[in-house]
Amino acid sequence: MKKLGFLFILVIVHCTRVESFDPSDFDSAETENVDTSGCLPGQIQISGDSCLECSAGTYANTDDDLQECSTCSYDTYSGDEAAECTACDSGLGTLEEESGDVSDCIEVCMVPNIEFVDSLSPESRVAEGGNVQIICKDGYYYGNSGSQTVACSSSTNNFPASCRKVTISDTESSVKAGDNGVLSCVVEAHDIGTAIQWFKNDSAIALTSDDTAYTIVTSLATDFEDDSVTKKSTSTLTILDFDSADVASYFCRVIYSDPILSDQSPEQALKILDITETPSKAHIASEAASLQLIIYLLLLIS
Repeated sequence: MKKLGFLFILVIVHCTRVESFDPSDFDSAETENVDTSGCLPGQIQISGDSCLECSAGTYANTDDDLQECSTCSYDTYSGDEAAECTACDSGLGTLEEESGDVSDCIEVCMVPNIEFVDSLSPESRVAEGGNVQIICKDGYYYGNSGSQTVACSSSTNNFPASCRKVTISDTESSVKAGDNGVLSCVVEAHDIGTAIQWFKNDSAIALTSDDTAYTIVTSLATDFEDDSVTKKSTSTLTILDFDSADVASYFCRVIYSDPILSDQSPEQALKILDITETPSKAHIASEAASLQLIIYLLLLIS
């Protein structure tokens, strides 16, 4: 009888302890910050309980429930099995995304947007002082060429706003003696030059106040064309009373101020026009009259 009484007391005590337990206390205390995927930060779950470590340049945070490692953005980096990317120190950046080491953080020069370009290499970022190759669209030029290599500097803008199209248009390849020869230089660009200079062969044409050989009328662009990109400047060279001394190659150059072309040659027209002397109508008429007179005299003699 005494033994049964003792067992009954134990059962009551045990039951009392179970009834006083609150399961919510365990859930809130023991499951907080537990990775339900079974993978550590810097890992992703690929199947079942299998985890894959993220490689350098990528990361995974288990709180995000990722199915694949995320790529570190520009100007950040990470090592293997990283839970997050680390930002480069102030003033430094990366040339690519998915950088895997702090050594990838360097001084970076940003390549600006340039109009009328077929390609840029590199396209957007280069190491400070590094070279960028500019290849212009067909018919457009930078300097005297369709391609240029420019050193990128964060402190000085060495780049043009655009490649430029410089042509001599609306002209004839020959001019009659005594007539005026007219050449029109047309410049299409995103920036404005300071002057347009005409050349005869390789010598600049310098006008005097009482010049009787040439006139030059230049109009530099001040506003954009309708496409909001192109600015068009023109310069017209008139060669007065054309004669044999004027037979030459003529071309125009667009002069730009620093720093746009600080280390480049001035822009040169692509089409260098040869102007050839041909007899004028008056000259032909005079020759015909002389011939008729000779024939008339020969007939009289005979």
